[in-house]
Amino acid sequence: MKKLILTTVVLFFSAIFISFGQTENVKPKQGKHDQSDLYNNFYLSYGLGTLYYFFDNQGSGADYSPGTFMVGFSRSLNKIVELGFQVSYTYIQRTETVTNYNYVNSSTTTHENKLDDNLWQGIVNIRFHYLNRPSFSMYSGFGMGVIMDTYNKKFPDGTSKRGQQILPAGQLTLMGFRYGRALSFFGEFGVGTNSIINAGISYKFGDDL
Repeated sequence: MKKLILTTVVLFFSAIFISFGQTENVKPKQGKHDQSDLYNNFYLSYGLGTLYYFFDNQGSGADYSPGTFMVGFSRSLNKIVELGFQVSYTYIQRTETVTNYNYVNSSTTTHENKLDDNLWQGIVNIRFHYLNRPSFSMYSGFGMGVIMDTYNKKFPDGTSKRGQQILPAGQLTLMGFRYGRALSFFGEFGVGTNSIINAGISYKFGDDL
């Protein structure tokens, strides 16, 4: 391990020394890259309004959710089409009302179960850029994937039940924009299991598209 760290440090400082030694002989590249010329895109974002907040698999809504946290990577196939993959995490807290009917005395009783859902999503998406400027782009897109729901159901008697289930995931981006060149801010509006409104930071790298 020590040899590996030492070798890494030596290579790092050697690269710095070589780069400084070449500054007088190599003419620096003029200007900045257009965002459309950088084909690798890494991004972090935060969204609000997942469909599972309003409708779970039983048709009821949720009580609380802090939102969806996303990380993703995409690669431009050309100036228009961008293909990528993203993972996200959403926590949802909700209440399940259960009604029981007693056929003996024709009465009903109700009780509430508390549920904590941890939604882990993986979505493959595609974007279509219909506006490409040096530091600004607009796009639409869609994606499909799966959700791993790790839940904990708490009953009124103090007992609980843990489990997992697989759910469908999908996101339709009606309108998205990206402002900046390499490092930028972006925002999206759409509908799906991730969010309705989504915003974050993006970093693009890799030139000569």
